[in-house]
Amino acid sequence: MTRFRFGLLAVSALLAVGTWVALSSGAAFAQASTRMAVTLNEFQIITERPDVPAGEVTFDVVNTGEDVHELILFKSDKDVAGLPPSPSVKDEIDESQVGEYIGGFEDVQPGTLASGTLVLSPGRYILLCNLSKHYGLGMVSTLQVN
Repeated sequence: MTRFRFGLLAVSALLAVGTWVALSSGAAFAQASTRMAVTLNEFQIITERPDVPAGEVTFDVVNTGEDVHELILFKSDKDVAGLPPSPSVKDEIDESQVGEYIGGFEDVQPGTLASGTLVLSPGRYILLCNLSKHYGLGMVSTLQVN
């Protein structure tokens, strides 16, 4: 199990370094999209940077934890510490009250990587794992799109 975790950390590090190298090279500025690594674990959402330019953003979401997680994005200026609870599902957030749903990655299994591209307009975004109790344990973050 220790080698497996170390391998996942190495994959996460390689994704982050590879993304940094691509973004710091001159050729990357000619591209119309941005690539960003996001790590999910117990119980955090860790983005490689706090902001990205508007447009196509490809998310490489790696679950380094032992639990299944998800990453869902909402365009919203709400306070992440006080998101409204679901009236019908205990220990979850009422997603209809968070903001504009943009997209996400559901059921990201432990030790796996999910990738996909979303088109983001300028503004503030909430990144959330809304599985039972995960938000309450700290799985929420923000992303600024310029």
